[in-house]
Amino acid sequence: MALQNDVLAQHSYALYGLQLATMIPYLLRKAVFLKNLFLPSFFVLVYFLLNLTLGSYLVPRDYGWNREFTDVALAIRHYKLIVPYLLLANVVLFLLTDLAFRRMNALSRNMERGSPPHTGARGEAWGMGRMPFYFAAFFLVSYFDVYSAFSFQLAILIVHTTDPAMRGRWYRFGVYAYYLMTMVAFDFGNKREIAIVLFLIMFVEAYFGRIVLRFGLRNLAAFAAVAASFFALILAASILRGYGDFPVTSVFQAISYIPRYMTSEMFIDGITDNLELNYNYGCAITSIDLGIRGLIDYQYGASLIKPLFLPIPRELLPWKPESIMQIFTQVYAPEWWLEEGSMPVMFASEMFLNFSYLGLAPFALVLGLINRLFVGFHLAPPGSFAFLSCAFLSITVLTLARGGGIEQYLLYYLLAIPVFLVVMLLRQSSREPGRAAAQVHVHS
Repeated sequence: MALQNDVLAQHSYALYGLQLATMIPYLLRKAVFLKNLFLPSFFVLVYFLLNLTLGSYLVPRDYGWNREFTDVALAIRHYKLIVPYLLLANVVLFLLTDLAFRRMNALSRNMERGSPPHTGARGEAWGMGRMPFYFAAFFLVSYFDVYSAFSFQLAILIVHTTDPAMRGRWYRFGVYAYYLMTMVAFDFGNKREIAIVLFLIMFVEAYFGRIVLRFGLRNLAAFAAVAASFFALILAASILRGYGDFPVTSVFQAISYIPRYMTSEMFIDGITDNLELNYNYGCAITSIDLGIRGLIDYQYGASLIKPLFLPIPRELLPWKPESIMQIFTQVYAPEWWLEEGSMPVMFASEMFLNFSYLGLAPFALVLGLINRLFVGFHLAPPGSFAFLSCAFLSITVLTLARGGGIEQYLLYYLLAIPVFLVVMLLRQSSREPGRAAAQVHVHS
């Protein structure tokens, strides 16, 4: 790349922005169906492009409350290696998405010829009867903040929102509002989890509604309304966390303060922190730089196989692999590590710290496999274990992209499995009396 290091340090946002302005409109035209926008590789591509474009502009210009990465970003001397790698990672995601969209569109056209999945009156009665159980379970998990509460929250949400009894019912929007308000009230410190819940609701509506992606004025207004709602929830959660120093005690109070927060002098710094642009971009480039400088050893796939060692305590296996997030934090911020803190490293950067530029191959492989889970969701019988599992693993890809590591991504899912199994057993037991009655009727 002919551009000088100092130019890339200050202006690489133009390159990422060019990808954003060309790749996303092209893929939007290829998506056809709204639900396809939740394809994991497309989801990750949008996430990367927004973080890299905005982060590479704001961080070197000293925006955000936490400015530790400003000096670091300006001091990095290896942008000629870092920027091309991240641009190539985006190209990989673009190609994976284009390929998957072609298959998804063919699959969706076949589904259009069939009838929407439905369980009939008995399924509707079962779903309505269990609604208080879903609500109570979700509230209790949120209120008591049990270990890995989000796994259980999201599992309950997937089971309930994909229940055919909810389809076409006006009250489903009240159900969505209940879950979102509960998340904001009890989990306002976890903006990513609130975002994932909102994305799940949008995906479920798009999937069951079989909504074709159009760009007329009415559709654009609807998209803008959804985006504004998402943005408002994120800002409300941030205000509840203390941004702006407003005297708030409830979700609705926080929402009422959004206009004042947006017009305050602190807003640009606040939104930079709200969206974690300084951390996401700063950790992405700094981790690669530390790898190039030899301050972090290449892991040669150790972080990829780490989930295999999850059940084994480190006391029994001292050489048990550490996550890239752990390794990076120990090197970059040892004091923070001693306080049991950690700093996320975007998945593309994690793969660089494993295999340098060759990390693009496992990067493509992992995202390609997760794309297959998204396709598997469409092929699995509605309500089946495979259906619920593929939905969970597809919608939580953001945790992997952000830097939680494959082990955290899989751990979330493993903890959700008991919820899926319990619900399936309850459904099965509710069908048995009906089957028995039908057999008695036939024999009589």
